[in-house]
Amino acid sequence: MTPEQAKTYLGIQHDGGLSPCPDMPNAVCSFFPKDKSHYLPPITFEGSEDSAKERLRAIVQSLSGATLVTDDGPYLHFEIRTKVMKFVDDVEFLIDEAAHIIHFRSASRLGYWDLAVNARRMKKVKLLFKIIQI
Repeated sequence: MTPEQAKTYLGIQHDGGLSPCPDMPNAVCSFFPKDKSHYLPPITFEGSEDSAKERLRAIVQSLSGATLVTDDGPYLHFEIRTKVMKFVDDVEFLIDEAAHIIHFRSASRLGYWDLAVNARRMKKVKLLFKIIQI
């Protein structure tokens, strides 16, 4: 997949969710629990969508190389440039206020393996979200 093709999978899809992960081990997503090789559970939260979004935005922007690209309603999209090779990963969040969960998708734009960088990043975001209150 080229970086331009990877960008076509971004955003809220027609079914109201996020795109599935590509058939490569360089992505994780909380939206498709049957996809065992890419699935991580969503982030849970209490309170309002706005407070969860504010906290999430602050946490992700504190990560090295993170740039906010889209902030639209319940949806956030960040580009995160890796330290060493300067590859761009797309990190998306979709907040479901009614269910009190935040779905996410984190995927490399280029390459096949990511050495579990996306999975580790999302586990870190989940942990920080759990322990940091704004």
